[in-house]
Amino acid sequence: MTDSTTVPSGHPKGLYTLFFSEMWERFCFYGMRVLLTLYLVKSLMKGDAEASLIYGAYTALIYAAPVLGGRMADKYLGYRYAILLGAVMMAIGEFLILGGTETFMLYGMGALIVGNGYFKANISTIVGKLYEDGDTRRDSGFTIFYIGINVGALLATTVVAFVGETYGFQYGFGLAGFGMLLGLFIFWFGRNNYAAAPGLNITEDGMKAVGPLKMYQAISIGSLALIPLCYFLISQNHWMSYLLIVLFIWVAFSLIKVGFKDGKEWGQRMIALCIFMIINIVFWACFEQAGTSLTLFADRNVSREILGWTMPASMTQFFNPLFIIIFGSFFSVMWVRLTKIGRNPSIPMKFALGILQLGLGFLVTKIGFAMQLEGFLVPLWTLIFLYLLHTTGELFLSPIGLSMVTKLSPKHAAGTAMGGWFLSFAIANFLGGQIATLTGAEGHGAEEDKELKITVQQGLAKTENSEEFSTWPPLIENGKVNITYGEYLELKEFVEFREVLKEEPTFGQWSATKSAPANSPGDWLQEDNWNDLKARIASIRASDKTLLEANANADVLDFGTWKYFFSDFSKQDYSANLTLGAAFSEHRNVVQEKSLQKYVGVFGNIGFVLLGFALLIAVFNKPLNKLMHGVR
Repeated sequence: MTDSTTVPSGHPKGLYTLFFSEMWERFCFYGMRVLLTLYLVKSLMKGDAEASLIYGAYTALIYAAPVLGGRMADKYLGYRYAILLGAVMMAIGEFLILGGTETFMLYGMGALIVGNGYFKANISTIVGKLYEDGDTRRDSGFTIFYIGINVGALLATTVVAFVGETYGFQYGFGLAGFGMLLGLFIFWFGRNNYAAAPGLNITEDGMKAVGPLKMYQAISIGSLALIPLCYFLISQNHWMSYLLIVLFIWVAFSLIKVGFKDGKEWGQRMIALCIFMIINIVFWACFEQAGTSLTLFADRNVSREILGWTMPASMTQFFNPLFIIIFGSFFSVMWVRLTKIGRNPSIPMKFALGILQLGLGFLVTKIGFAMQLEGFLVPLWTLIFLYLLHTTGELFLSPIGLSMVTKLSPKHAAGTAMGGWFLSFAIANFLGGQIATLTGAEGHGAEEDKELKITVQQGLAKTENSEEFSTWPPLIENGKVNITYGEYLELKEFVEFREVLKEEPTFGQWSATKSAPANSPGDWLQEDNWNDLKARIASIRASDKTLLEANANADVLDFGTWKYFFSDFSKQDYSANLTLGAAFSEHRNVVQEKSLQKYVGVFGNIGFVLLGFALLIAVFNKPLNKLMHGVR
């Protein structure tokens, strides 16, 4: 049944309640996403590739979870209870991250993943159920809803990004958690506005007894057991590929089976949906470079200074939601008007045009490369135009995709179909992490020396040193204690370099006096040495903080920057008479040049592949339309 109460725009009131609920949920999600890669690289000492894989695994599970969440809502929980359960778990997840350790972060990620599974698929499903079949307002309604998503993303990529990079990552994550609470309150107190939508209440199967509990209660408690599983899959992310392949095959088989039970036409529609899921994977695997390789590219090879102010690297992600908000209403109106005059492109052509623009966006980096600035930096407009083309491509594909799922799927399987759609995002994000590794750089953690991979806990077990390692404080605030020998060496080398840099020695003097690494992990597993290094790190950070408070644009050599540029500095043969600072600056320019070439080379290749894929979709436009049986 359609919500008959409308506002002057002609859309159901429930759309706007769901708009603001989703907006704050996306504030929570993007608040986590915008900081995650930089947090992993700069605070948790991860190499580029490892950070990208963790990011990919996390965001993959974020989108895979709606497969289960949609199914549970359809069969047991109903859409309203599922969304409320998801919102509570997501808020808890964000606040768990404030525990300040890697363990708390991974458990927090797990809670966010499970909660998102219940929230994300089902709130989009309710939007679709506000409209009758054939309602021409549906595409427009989903585009408006999509604007809400991007208002939340815009707030996150500006406010959360600025707070996180300026005042500390933990403050940014905490702010994201409060956003989720706001979304929860709006959804609950505005429940009368969408009350006419079918499927909101807990189902008959959900109310059946399971021992002393009802089924929906048992599912709620059982959901907690999924959090440790997510912890494992993120930390051991190589297992993700197997899980995602199995899930995709299962979902595709289930959808096609359900479709053919309702007749040949529905079966063919489900085949079409599965094909679009594959197309969606290609688009988002490349689009989601925004949170990984494009953010690190912005940090290292993009000039971000605006009128004397340097934009935080994570904040460059705000261009995408900004352009969505600017152009979203235009696209919403455009689809309606094109339909009225019979010129609205088919869904396959919209997808092809979206991928075409995505590819052109990546190719903009080649223009930026040709017009690069001093220091091997591309102008900021490179990213602006890249994100502009990515955004217009997204508007051709993403909101249309959400609407398409509700039109192609039988009503009794709408939640499962929407969950399957979000599974394609999961696979895309995982592949996106893999693609991002092509641009990455590593430090000690990537070396083959097994000694470098021994952790504190493992090292202590091999020595007579019997201290309880769990009582040792992390060397870096909010970092982990049980670091590897390689990570310890990186921190030690960083501290020594920063300390000696003040003395302005020559490169030759530094090379002659540079301390050699310990022969084995046992040589550094002393609590006094550990605490001494921690105090030296704290002193450097305090000095940097004072400098930045006096001049926000001061050039401060942080650990993440040093790690990226220093990896092979000590092996170079610079003139012994050069000052250490001058030698490092020279080396930094060399690495900077190689970095720019690598990023632009990878992005350019992605762009050309996408152009070819867009052409392929256009060629198969008619066969795809035939499978869809008139759905537009």
